[in-house]
Amino acid sequence: MVNRVYALLMLFVTGFVPAALAQTAATISGTVYDASNAVLPGVAVTARSGDTGLVRTTVSGPEGRFVIAQLTPGAYEIRAELAGFKPHVRPQVQLAVAQSLGLNITLQVGDLAILDVVTAEIPVVNTASSELSYLVTSDQIEQIPLNGRNYTDLALLQPGVNAFPHRDGGSVVAHGLGMSINGQDPRSNVYLLDGTLTNDFTNGPAGSAAGTALGLDTIREFRVQSNAYSAEFGRNSGGQINVLTKSGTNRLSGSAFEFHRNDVMDARNYFDTQGKPDFHRNQFGGTIGGPIARDRAFFFLGYEALIERLGRTVATVVPDSNARLGMLPSGIVPVASAVLPYLQEFPEANGAPLGQGLAEYNFPFSQELDQQFLQGRADYNASPARQFFGRYTIDDTKQFLPTDYPQFPREFFSRNQFFTGEYRQVLSNSTLNTTRLGFSRTRIGQNVQSNTTQALPEFIPGRGLSGAIDIGGLKRFGPQSSANLRLVQNVFSLSNDLTHARGRHTIKAGALVERYQENMVNPTFSLGIYRFANLGTFLRGTPTNFIGLTPEAQFDRYWRFTLFGLYLQDDFQVAPRLTVNGGLRYEFNTLPKDIYGRDSALPDLTASAPTTGQLYLNSSYRNVSPRGGFAWDVFGDGRTAIRGGYGLYFNTNSHQNLIVTVTNPPATPRPVIVNPTFPVPPFDRAGAISIRPVQWDIETPRVHVFNANLQREIWVRATVTVGYAGSRGRHLLRSNDVNTARPTTLADGTVFIPANTPRPNTAFSTIELKSSDGESWYNAFILDIRKRFASGFAVQSSYTLSKSEDTTQASTFFSDATNGTTTAFPEYIPGYNKGLSDFDTRHAWVVNFTVDLPGTSALGGVLSGWQASGIWNMRGGQPLTVFVQSNRSRSLWNPSLGPGIGQDRASYAPGSGPDNAVLGRVDRWFDPSAFSLQPAGTFGDTGRGDFIGPNLRTLDVALSKRTAFTKLGGDGRLEFRIEAFNLLNRANFGPPALVAFAGAADGETPLSTFGRISTTITSGRQIQLGIRAIF
Repeated sequence: MVNRVYALLMLFVTGFVPAALAQTAATISGTVYDASNAVLPGVAVTARSGDTGLVRTTVSGPEGRFVIAQLTPGAYEIRAELAGFKPHVRPQVQLAVAQSLGLNITLQVGDLAILDVVTAEIPVVNTASSELSYLVTSDQIEQIPLNGRNYTDLALLQPGVNAFPHRDGGSVVAHGLGMSINGQDPRSNVYLLDGTLTNDFTNGPAGSAAGTALGLDTIREFRVQSNAYSAEFGRNSGGQINVLTKSGTNRLSGSAFEFHRNDVMDARNYFDTQGKPDFHRNQFGGTIGGPIARDRAFFFLGYEALIERLGRTVATVVPDSNARLGMLPSGIVPVASAVLPYLQEFPEANGAPLGQGLAEYNFPFSQELDQQFLQGRADYNASPARQFFGRYTIDDTKQFLPTDYPQFPREFFSRNQFFTGEYRQVLSNSTLNTTRLGFSRTRIGQNVQSNTTQALPEFIPGRGLSGAIDIGGLKRFGPQSSANLRLVQNVFSLSNDLTHARGRHTIKAGALVERYQENMVNPTFSLGIYRFANLGTFLRGTPTNFIGLTPEAQFDRYWRFTLFGLYLQDDFQVAPRLTVNGGLRYEFNTLPKDIYGRDSALPDLTASAPTTGQLYLNSSYRNVSPRGGFAWDVFGDGRTAIRGGYGLYFNTNSHQNLIVTVTNPPATPRPVIVNPTFPVPPFDRAGAISIRPVQWDIETPRVHVFNANLQREIWVRATVTVGYAGSRGRHLLRSNDVNTARPTTLADGTVFIPANTPRPNTAFSTIELKSSDGESWYNAFILDIRKRFASGFAVQSSYTLSKSEDTTQASTFFSDATNGTTTAFPEYIPGYNKGLSDFDTRHAWVVNFTVDLPGTSALGGVLSGWQASGIWNMRGGQPLTVFVQSNRSRSLWNPSLGPGIGQDRASYAPGSGPDNAVLGRVDRWFDPSAFSLQPAGTFGDTGRGDFIGPNLRTLDVALSKRTAFTKLGGDGRLEFRIEAFNLLNRANFGPPALVAFAGAADGETPLSTFGRISTTITSGRQIQLGIRAIF
């Protein structure tokens, strides 16, 4: 039945609707008038590319309307001709990636031999589309200082885009720049390179293992589509990051560059207590492009390399000298003989005492990074009606990183390869077609090390390494549990887009097919993790629990599935000043299947064993997405527009569903053993095993998105946009341990769990269900002021006042967040999981600017050619949640948790609350006296995201000097740059330690490490020198 429906829809799209806009191309549309404002049909309108000589011609219809679609972004000459009128010429009309430009033309009566050349500025107000969309121009890309030359950072210049920093050093599933766009989950964005998907296996951001996306000099334009974009765009509900690469032109041109940093010019990081570490960074490369055959064939090549040796000071926590002997402030503790080898591996403290047997330890680490990027593109204009291009990109990266203790470094590596082939054909003056073939291969992984002074016993036989230890008050000790992980994704895509202009309608339609190969070796918990309530229980050798894969577990999977997408879009000019956008998208996935049949599920949560052969029911066949909006040119002069839009968006690509199931029985048993022996877990008495199933009748996550805004051109090339953006998420993914002990309600209304209350399903321990019952709420005020480069300067100021709430969005991984948990607590108290999103940022203001400095040709031009540019970034802190290390509530809640996250939330002390619990100091962010340990069997009353962490302030500036250098040709020049990142040397701190209590006994005082900050999310001031040769 599904195949029959798909075939009929495809027949409709390709046979009856001959049109759809390619996702990277631009469109010019408008109406031709005479001097009396009467429409003129039959006018020949021509667009000629100044770069490649390509000519495209159409004829205005009966209502004077014309559309020239699927134009490669760049500079065009627009010419309109009709007998009896002067030819109308507009030189240097700039078109941007995915832009819809409204351009009305007025013809003057006169001789065809006399040109009417119009050089007036074209209004930059968007009067054709209802979407919230923001362009980063080639001038901005070239001039503003980007730390690391990471092009994905360009998105952070736009309103509604908030950075979501990953855990220090990240993880193999938490690399790259996490971004929340208009309140959406950071893993719901779509990254497109020339229209081809570049998201990785985890649906994460485009980028390497180092979190950087090189190739800045190969990018022509960069666009962020953040809200109510048209039906042409699908896959996910977040923002669409659309990158267009440079192509060759009729002129041979290129560049070579070198950027260098070292510690001599840098400031010390706040936590560099042992002096400023060594630092050396070289980033170099070049581009070249030009004609193969004039006006016909062109090439473009780009290369970039990054070599970095970064000295770091890592701050952590260790047992102090007395604790190593079993002497704690609470009394003498006999140190178990089995614990001694592990205790001896903790480095001896070299910092300040913290109390409760803990002290600071700081150690230097040389972080290594080697990354290479290569890209090649060829374009061929077979005729004015047929164009081809092909592009291949490869990025190869290795990075050597520390963990919280010096014995356990790890290596991240990645190799990403992307190919796009595109054929564009003009079928008639009103009908165009684009066919695109894409291939995307992302490969990321990690290798872990254990450089201990003595061989520590394996927790799990046959794994080769000892596992990790979580101790309340300390950081995770041991190698990362996902040892030697590999995630490889191959995506083969084929799409067809068509556009047909008919009267006042521009009709677009298209189809997309993507075939996914997801190959994974994911040994999560393969080394095992012991969990101790506090230092005392560790010294005694009495862990709370152990979680790990059994020796016979298989942790590789090879999934296959296919995505299909269809859309229909109509942009209807209802009146000369009003355009209505309407569209419909239908998109679904086939069910992922492991080629070896090891998938399992738990359709009945009360069943004693999982089923095999299918992960869940497929609900994506119902994913129909309506889109709609309007753009009203208020005064008809193109300088004031009121716009609004709505869309329903599905997260069809939810690969996180797959990753969590790799540790499911029967192929991959993962027991949680309560009160185990140490360091050899008693698998023979493991009893119930844990399972991470997907909800059997899971729904596709969906988000209702809407906006309303006013845009006004306030002077030439300058606009102000003020408006509202919002969203409402339903059926969002989140993780829940649904096999928790059931409570009773006391007479005073307290939710209480008696001791020894069993789990409802005794056949399992944790049932960590990936469910679709999450919700979200986002509301934002946006104010964007921008002036494109003219008269020697450009500026953009983007301010967002927003609030994002949810009930935990667990399409993120537990290793993503540093400030909360992505797993829902038991919801025995209504609204217990609703709170500020982990990525919520109340205030965000970003300003970027470029200005030519006044100069003179005196002194041989030394005082001329100077330019300054910069980025001023001010963002509020992100929410924090306070925890108890052990399961104080007796709920038996024990899902997969990242380091530093507890099994319950703490309570407020009498008279305390969110308003007086934060001190805001580096050594003590929270006031410990504001918190209390709740009675056993009850839940803490602190809310999720009740507190706000440190804010961020950075100023990055660049000063450049351009000098003519005719040895490189007539237009040759040299550019010298000095760039300063975090010029004011402000310490921008990471989140504090969030575990307030061990929770092992009544009357405990807060842990001495609670509220301490030990990391920064930006470096100290760094100075970079650069030189670029341009020809």
